Amino acid sequence: MKTCSWYYYPVGIFLVAALATAGILPYGEEILFLNDLRFEPFNTAFRVITVFGEPFMWVLAGVFFLFRARSMAFPVIVAGLLIIPVSYIIKDKAGTDRPCTHFQNIGKSDQVVVVPGVALNKGKTSFPSGHTMSAFGLYSMLALLSRGKNRYLLMTLAGFSILVGVSRIFLVQHFLVDVIGGAVLGMLISILVWKVWDNKKPGTSEKIRVSDI
Repeated sequence: MKTCSWYYYPVGIFLVAALATAGILPYGEEILFLNDLRFEPFNTAFRVITVFGEPFMWVLAGVFFLFRARSMAFPVIVAGLLIIPVSYIIKDKAGTDRPCTHFQNIGKSDQVVVVPGVALNKGKTSFPSGHTMSAFGLYSMLALLSRGKNRYLLMTLAGFSILVGVSRIFLVQHFLVDVIGGAVLGMLISILVWKVWDNKKPGTSEKIRVSDI
């Protein structure tokens, strides 16, 4: 994992900054803070970015490794099969209001600027952010599998992870604490799966070439 520092450094800085912000700002204020930025091209950019945290990205990654580096498909598939259901289970147990529901309950819906064309999720499924959990899980797994051979690849993967998390707040789908929780849980599951696989696999593992990504 030490070889993946160029992934974990920016992610760590993001999480520390996010925790500090969550400790300073009143709950939900981060969503109102972004009101003035919800215009083009940011609206379209974050609607596209958030797709990189969709479950089908795990499917694409699994198929890719099955064809290009089959020995590394196992940890990707296992992590994906764990992260997606675990996020739903925790959401159900936590039962925290989505931003849309929260602001309705406190009578401040009119203060929230929403991105046109985005259907806001309602109910009590806010914590953790599933998209964030999926993104940090997938891209941290790719970073681990790459063995840290290319710092630019690692920083790109970190950037995707972070931007997906930010997109969930920007699109008024999750609170900052949901993003923090999703990021930590996603990475922990992928790290655990990777360590078990890495310790069990025979011989020297394949390396992901930058051209393969």
